[in-house]
Amino acid sequence: MCIERKLPVTRYYGSKRKLVKKIWQVFEEQNIQFNSILDVFGGSGIFSYYAKLKNKDVTYNDIFKFNYYIGKALIGNSTTSINYDKILNLLNEREGVIYKDTIENNYRNIYFLDEENHLIDVIVQNIDSEFNNEFEKASAYYVLFQTCLIKRPFNLFHRKNLSLRTNHTISNFGNKTTWEKSFHELFKQFVNELKEIQFNNDKINNITNFSALNCDIKADLVYIDPPYFNIKGSHLSYHSRYHFLEGLTNYNELANFISLEKNNKEICINQSMEFESKTNFCNDMKELISKHINSIIVISYRNMGYPSIEEIKNILSEFKPLKDIYIVNLGEYSYALNRSRTKANEYLIIGR
Repeated sequence: MCIERKLPVTRYYGSKRKLVKKIWQVFEEQNIQFNSILDVFGGSGIFSYYAKLKNKDVTYNDIFKFNYYIGKALIGNSTTSINYDKILNLLNEREGVIYKDTIENNYRNIYFLDEENHLIDVIVQNIDSEFNNEFEKASAYYVLFQTCLIKRPFNLFHRKNLSLRTNHTISNFGNKTTWEKSFHELFKQFVNELKEIQFNNDKINNITNFSALNCDIKADLVYIDPPYFNIKGSHLSYHSRYHFLEGLTNYNELANFISLEKNNKEICINQSMEFESKTNFCNDMKELISKHINSIIVISYRNMGYPSIEEIKNILSEFKPLKDIYIVNLGEYSYALNRSRTKANEYLIIGR
């Protein structure tokens, strides 16, 4: 049984929002039985959120702290209801408080306007000082992250490209009307959105913050949606795409980790080479699968990449009998944040 509820709108590269129902349909068609899932590369949280809708015991995991908060806001259960006015009040400076200006001082003309940088400094410090409840804190961060993402060209932080927004006229990307909405308007929008999608499924849903190879949690089904190497192009890590949000969750240490060698001043907190190196990817995958050999393994993958679908299958066959491995073509699909709009086929590689 699945609760009828609108799925969260994701602004995350590689999100399976438009594919998750197809993925679940495969589980039903193949009669794959399970009660608990581990989502190793949780990312946008869509797979875990849908599993929660399906009333499974969910463990959402992600290496990044900002994704941990997204997972906590979307999947973590709590009897606490988010307070609309309390979250909106985060945009107001407190009398007598001397605020740090880390973002305003270091990120002028890179990602946001000066007044927006100032607001981000204020909001993060208000969240950290005023929210003790983890669920409330995660919800507040979720609203901030969605606001930051929607105001960014391509919803990413890998380039110093504020000028794409400020000089924008007509193009095939972005929405100037949305970009120019105030933080106050967007906070109202995302608080209302979050209130609609949060729910309690009366399960103990775990939200963890480990690297994939350090996540030892067991589940009936382990879902693996790893970073993807395009065989025709260079690889951009998830850290490079979202370092700014990760930096905000480590605000007090942020200034010490800004890379002055890069124009976009990448924040070098929580960088990892796990699954981000072509030369080590296959070994990383072997090590990950070996930790979950007693679980049903489901790997989301695309063709036109490295390693190939067949190579992934061969790795899985070292741990599962070939007769129990299935490759399912989910059809042609292009990600919303894929600038080239090149379509590839999405696959599930399943080892039972």
